[in-house]
Amino acid sequence: MLFPRIGHYDRETEHRRWMGDTRSTKDPGFVDNWSFLLRYQIGWMYGRYFMWNFVGRQNGQQGYYNWDPKTGNWLSGTFIDDIRLYDQSNIPDTMKNDESRNTYFFLPFIFGLLGLFYHFSTRKWDAFSIFVLFIMTGIAIIFYSNQPPNEPRERDYVLAGSMFTYCIWIGMGVTALFDLFKRYMSGNIAAIVAAALVLTAPLIMGFQNWDDHTRARHTGARDYASNFLESCDKNAIVFTHGDNDTYPLWYAQEVEKIRTDVRVVNLSLLAVDWYIDQLRRKVNDSPLIKMSMPPAAYRGNKRNVTYLNPTQVASNKKMTVQEVMKFATKDQPGLPPESPSYIPTSNIVIPVNKNLVMQNGTVSEPDTGQVVSEVPISFPKNKQRLIKDELAMMDIISSNNWERPIYFAVTCRPEKLLGLSDYLQLEGLASRIVPVRTKGDEEFGRMPIGQGRVDSDKMYDNIMNKFRWGNFDKIDAYINESYMPSVASNRFAMLRLARTLIKEGDKERAKNILNKYFEVFPHKNFPYDYNAMYMIRLYEDAGAEADGKEHVLILAREAADQLEFFNSLDESLLKTAFGSDFEQWMQMMVEIRSMVKSNPNYSDIKNEVENLFKDFPMPGQLRE
Repeated sequence: MLFPRIGHYDRETEHRRWMGDTRSTKDPGFVDNWSFLLRYQIGWMYGRYFMWNFVGRQNGQQGYYNWDPKTGNWLSGTFIDDIRLYDQSNIPDTMKNDESRNTYFFLPFIFGLLGLFYHFSTRKWDAFSIFVLFIMTGIAIIFYSNQPPNEPRERDYVLAGSMFTYCIWIGMGVTALFDLFKRYMSGNIAAIVAAALVLTAPLIMGFQNWDDHTRARHTGARDYASNFLESCDKNAIVFTHGDNDTYPLWYAQEVEKIRTDVRVVNLSLLAVDWYIDQLRRKVNDSPLIKMSMPPAAYRGNKRNVTYLNPTQVASNKKMTVQEVMKFATKDQPGLPPESPSYIPTSNIVIPVNKNLVMQNGTVSEPDTGQVVSEVPISFPKNKQRLIKDELAMMDIISSNNWERPIYFAVTCRPEKLLGLSDYLQLEGLASRIVPVRTKGDEEFGRMPIGQGRVDSDKMYDNIMNKFRWGNFDKIDAYINESYMPSVASNRFAMLRLARTLIKEGDKERAKNILNKYFEVFPHKNFPYDYNAMYMIRLYEDAGAEADGKEHVLILAREAADQLEFFNSLDESLLKTAFGSDFEQWMQMMVEIRSMVKSNPNYSDIKNEVENLFKDFPMPGQLRE
């Protein structure tokens, strides 16, 4: 096949979505490949980015499909947007005032075209050389990189050279206009007028882009890191998973000297020998991490994989994690050099020194009777091998033997918890391993933040007195998509604590947490949606409706604004592009009206809520 484009085996469903039929099993042909090249790779992954830079951008969301009018499209600020997307005159205030909604009215694009045509008409070969640079730093990179559908993040940065090159022609637009105007006015005036006209483009771009690009007084990344660190006891070890919950923590410790006693252990790096070596050294105020594995046992690719109970011994003998590590890190005869040993059993336990865990505060005095004698490490039945990072985690837990607090960040993947979900204690944005078995909150599913128990006293103190909020509670700020996982972690932590306090009968502190939530996640920076609805419902459970009324009204106004927008849309567009959003806001309207109607504590806002929704019926489905 000439110039194949479709071949990303891990994105088959997305490829077929661009082919127009996810149920098809036919092999993509010549037409499918070239359609993908033109529609997605050139049209969506280059043309759209180009228009973002020189025409305008709809919102800060990434956008995945060119048939979705809601997210990631280019936007000009002219009538063309109504034709391409939908009527822009009735959009909700939160959409209209979104800082990432930037429109340049085609001006940079038009001035660039003027400069391009002028360049070719006056100095053809110079223009051709610039044009080659423009193509090679743009379209040629698209051809070379063969980007798959649904990239995990925007890829516009690889095309920066092409965008910079087009800016050369925008500058030449001044000369093009000058040559035109000097036919009708003096040279000096023509120069001033031409420069002033073209300068409108960067001025508009500067004013439009400033509010969603400035990071003045933005401290979200540092404060998010600080919240992780402050969730841990002194000299703790905390396992983290990805970049966003590791590098900010290292910055906070190394640069701002926040909680330098905590040792951050990144699980993505823990499978590498040099990183394990680093853990065995003292860093800042954090003592070295005790480990039993000799360096020779994990050097290079040795023990990248260690098989789990490969002989499937019928008795599956119980062994302590210390015994398992001693066996697994010793080379066994007759095995390959890269996997010279194995885990001899699936029945692994962490023995508990009850006196020690009571003395060092791992378990508080009221929980003395619940302390178990051993904590089981378990793996899925179909798991056949451990990766080196899992072996190293077991070694850290084994060697530190309840002497140092060990935590999992709430962002860790559930499968990396070593089966310890019921032996975790949430204390903020990190859960401590404790020798007390507690089933988690089923509302959170498999999310680590919902596993095990909650130390409500410690977590309440952390959130109310130690956590920081990026100044998002104090200033009008743009919160882009990259912050959302961080925001979600903080939100879920507060949600779980509020639920726990209510179950414990501590409604006053539950109310304080709910008030804190709405203080640090204000509507101006985090437009109210279903997340706000969860917390508003808890005001009822805490008997604090008086504190929740303000937020009920804000959410009701937002719902009415959204529904008014949906009602302005063409029926087919509503169903195909906004159907799920419409259903969600309709459901929220139903919940708000029902809540206000059934609870006498909301009687003084009942009429206002009903007036907001008087033009909207109470259907459960889309309009007929």
